[in-house]
Amino acid sequence: MPKADSFYETDKAISEYLLFHYGEAPHFLGPTEALDFSKRCAALAMRHPLKHGRALDLGCAAGRSACELSAYFEETVGIDFSFGLIEAAERIRDGAELDADIVVEGDLTQRITLQRPSSTRPHCLSFQQGDAMDLPSELGSFDFVLMANLIDRLPDPAKCLKNIGGFMNTGGILAITSPYTWLEEYTPKEKWLGGFLRDSSPVRSYETLRILLQTQFDEIEALDMPFLIREHARKYQYSNAHATLWRKR
Repeated sequence: MPKADSFYETDKAISEYLLFHYGEAPHFLGPTEALDFSKRCAALAMRHPLKHGRALDLGCAAGRSACELSAYFEETVGIDFSFGLIEAAERIRDGAELDADIVVEGDLTQRITLQRPSSTRPHCLSFQQGDAMDLPSELGSFDFVLMANLIDRLPDPAKCLKNIGGFMNTGGILAITSPYTWLEEYTPKEKWLGGFLRDSSPVRSYETLRILLQTQFDEIEALDMPFLIREHARKYQYSNAHATLWRKR
């Protein structure tokens, strides 16, 4: 498969994701409750009883949540469409310290060094490039699946959501987080889960999620999960992802 020709393969994107995943408080001046988003996503696996066999981080980007999940599960797999991000995740897993150039002000940048969390169990963790909408059957089944801020970046999120149950064990938990930022740059408008009018009535993403998942899952929890994206030393993007947890029947 050729490399995806997209923003997610650029050095800029990889640096931004490394910072978002592995950056620490000194790199951020924003509200503390929005820090460590990837770590908090992994902690969703601990909120309800489940088997700690296999975990899947679908749309894992630079791999921080997968690293955290490896501390809890016998096997953790991270999958992302971007070759560049998977390469960075593998290097982090293997103990490399990666440099990222972050914007300070204007054209001024600062180089910082990032490393994997101490709780990572590398022997329990693997990464692979793949398409969230077309997972191979040989991937097997999982007790926990995380889709962190993934669905509003897919060309066909409904297809992914309809298929994911086939990769989950009975009693497993699916955790989805999303700010529901629908953009035609990533998702054709006819594939949006919400954010539009249908027959003069508003369609919301959460309602569509419930419809798509109700045949295979029971909803067990919904909560807000703020996160922070650093643009430069004094400018940040604060978002509030909607997290929903679903038990596979």
